[in-house]
Amino acid sequence: MEMLSFNSHPELKSNLPEKIIQFGEGNFLRCFIDWMVHRMNLNNVFNGRIVAVQPTPYGKVVSKLNAQDGLYTTILRGVRDGNIVNKKEIITSVSRGINPYTNWADILKCAENPTIEYVFSNTTEAGLVYNADDCKDMLPPLSFPAKLTLYLYHRYKYFHGDTDKGMYVIPCELLEANGDLLKSIILKYCQQWNLPRKFIDWLNYHNKFYNTLVDRVVSGYPKSETKKFIRELCYEDRLLVCGEPFYFFAIEGDACLKEKLPFQKIGLNVVIEKDISKYRKRKVRLLNGGHTANVPAAFLSGLDTVSEMMDDKVTGKFTRQVIRNVILPSIDIDKSMFENFAESVIERFENPFIKHYLLNILLNSTSKFKVRVLPSLLEYHDKFGKFPEELLFSFAAYIFLYRPVRIEGNHLYGIRQGKEYELTDNEADIAKMAAAWKLYDGTQQSSINVVKEVISDTDLWNIDLTKFANITEIIGKYLYRIGKEGSRTVMKSLIRKDVQL
Repeated sequence: MEMLSFNSHPELKSNLPEKIIQFGEGNFLRCFIDWMVHRMNLNNVFNGRIVAVQPTPYGKVVSKLNAQDGLYTTILRGVRDGNIVNKKEIITSVSRGINPYTNWADILKCAENPTIEYVFSNTTEAGLVYNADDCKDMLPPLSFPAKLTLYLYHRYKYFHGDTDKGMYVIPCELLEANGDLLKSIILKYCQQWNLPRKFIDWLNYHNKFYNTLVDRVVSGYPKSETKKFIRELCYEDRLLVCGEPFYFFAIEGDACLKEKLPFQKIGLNVVIEKDISKYRKRKVRLLNGGHTANVPAAFLSGLDTVSEMMDDKVTGKFTRQVIRNVILPSIDIDKSMFENFAESVIERFENPFIKHYLLNILLNSTSKFKVRVLPSLLEYHDKFGKFPEELLFSFAAYIFLYRPVRIEGNHLYGIRQGKEYELTDNEADIAKMAAAWKLYDGTQQSSINVVKEVISDTDLWNIDLTKFANITEIIGKYLYRIGKEGSRTVMKSLIRKDVQL
């Protein structure tokens, strides 16, 4: 079977200029930014291509990209408005890939190209960091911010500080205020490397760094379906990437950026606004919080994936109830926007094509519960004068999950239905949970004592939750019942019969 390339698809050859340098060539960017640029090119509103840069020394995507002439296939599968979506498309927006560890000079040549005005990135949260070991004589330095510093400095020197040659820098790493963070790290390198004051001024006044929020589940290369897709597509694609139909991109920017990057002109689900905090709150509370509030109990019930959780008659009803009747009412801003998003979250959880493992979602559950679920619990209480029983049960399920049989550093091992499972979390947080469980002797009162130890810890929650009347006893009783009756039975008792699910 022939490989996907211009040999197999000569009609896909493009003469569009390179306009974007992209640090990162992984599944997410190819199914998100690169897919959107492809859509804009098809509609003749952007007309530019992307140079993809390998972020780490050990990547293999760039060689595959170049072997396929920058071409690859996206498969978007899922549920949208109650209907199954299954769309295949060859993406043509990437012109080439560059490995900076073997071809740093090619990266700097891109800095000399006046048509390349945009920087996109997704180097994971671990890539958007300051590395004190990076220096300006390294060709290249290891970290993405250090590479970008040298890239921008070369562009500044090549164009003699031309104020029109600044860049639009749009990071897509999943960190709050990611554009501000990236700029602060670059300025730190400028100081460390004693770069000229005039360059720093050019950087500050003639380059724009944008904060963003990205949202799309991308499951990557479907190894188990390789033969099936080769038969269907009639070519082999080693970079084929699967994702969900839903996507959303928020950029904290102005009208200028709307003109430069006309995503919205062709109806892409992109917003460019001065403040994107409401979109972040929407995602954290409903999507991420919808996961974190429901996954511990579903996992303890013996389920392994999100789609299994949604298909199950008990956990599926409970999850929908939590999202629609607890989390959503706790939020006061822009009701219609949040309601529509809540329904899309439920559809995304129902996606039968994506195997999203519950154990993966349970990674670092303590910090996730604090950021994603606790605000809904507290705001619901502020609004209605009581705590929602569903989230108190969720709190108990999270605590039960951390009942250890053994601990190895930041790994906690528990027992579910006779089989061992492994959780990874902050080592100090695991130690606190293990210490609390030493108070347990199988009685209801000892369950309450465990809960009191956990929820009174201000290091964990930034608040002593025991100050609220009866909360310790209620969570403690749920914890006791989970141990005696099982998570599924307790969850079933909480499903409301008067609520449309």
